[in-house]
Amino acid sequence: MSGKTRAADNAVDRCMQAEASLTRRSLALGAASLSMMLAAPASHAQGRPKVRLWGASATVEAYHGFLFLGNPLGFFKDDGVDVEFGTAAGSAATLQLIAAGQVQMGYIGMDVLILAKARNPQLPITAVYLQDRGNIYEIVVPEDSAIKTVADLKDKTIGVANLASGAIPSLRATLTDAGLDPNASVGLIPVGNGAQAAAALRAGRIQALSLFRAQHALIETLGFKFRRFTRNAPSAVIAVNTAFLKDHREAVIKTLRGIAKSSIFAEVNPAATVRQFWAMFGKPQGLTEDEAMKRSAYILSSTAELWKDYKDKSVPWGDMTARQWEEMQKFLIDQKLQDRPVAIEALFTNELTAEVNRFDQDAVVAVARAAR
Repeated sequence: MSGKTRAADNAVDRCMQAEASLTRRSLALGAASLSMMLAAPASHAQGRPKVRLWGASATVEAYHGFLFLGNPLGFFKDDGVDVEFGTAAGSAATLQLIAAGQVQMGYIGMDVLILAKARNPQLPITAVYLQDRGNIYEIVVPEDSAIKTVADLKDKTIGVANLASGAIPSLRATLTDAGLDPNASVGLIPVGNGAQAAAALRAGRIQALSLFRAQHALIETLGFKFRRFTRNAPSAVIAVNTAFLKDHREAVIKTLRGIAKSSIFAEVNPAATVRQFWAMFGKPQGLTEDEAMKRSAYILSSTAELWKDYKDKSVPWGDMTARQWEEMQKFLIDQKLQDRPVAIEALFTNELTAEVNRFDQDAVVAVARAAR
């Protein structure tokens, strides 16, 4: 075994240990938070309505900073809103909690909201803020691979997390757009995530991966550099229980404003975001502090490429268009996941956007640059 291979294997082992440690801790935190949520109704702090803001992942990572940073940095409190952060295992679970009113706001996939509305048009959920302006789902190959285009994937094997992965519809569409038959031109095999997927790629069992941006960035920290093939499409929003929006409009606006400020902070200072994450959730085990920082900061920065660029003043924070929702529905119909379009007005509103953006962005940038 060469020194280079041994070093790569050791990195994989350390990453697996760190992933396991973080997963156990995050699952425990998520379960405890969910238990407390179900045990008690939403409370009021100094007369303010409490907003439960939920992520859509069983584990919490630093790249979720746009959701949790508002508390340790005081963005929520300073704007007069009391926000509790928690997570559920996936967009569908988070959506169900929002619909039931057990959670007031949450980060969910656009596709999940559309499909839920297609089944139940009366579902009391509305998207109010576009977070992921880029597509989290992509196909990646090693940068030194002979695969230069999507069409070059013909007769190749692609690794997916599992055969029910949310990445597969986007994968199929990307292959179709390149003139390939997704049912015959490529092979798909489940390889899991993280170090498991990296091992499959390193061993040559697969020639490409189709997971999601954060996982691909994680694998890059194990010694890979990827070429990416991505459909141009937004992917995730902040949604709100419509009854809560009607009764507590200002609280929703202030929460979204805190998300925008947190996104800026995370983009400007990934290292400080990681330190805030460690203070809240603990450092991962099995990695040195320097290794853990490089890993988390890289994954955060790579994921933040999908958000609005804080330097781009042409697009307001959270802004979305009817065309984006129409194109997402066309994609779902083309993939035979949806029979007919849902009325656009039932899916989203931009009515809060102007008020959400009424804050001094330069002041937030200054705070982020000064943070350690």
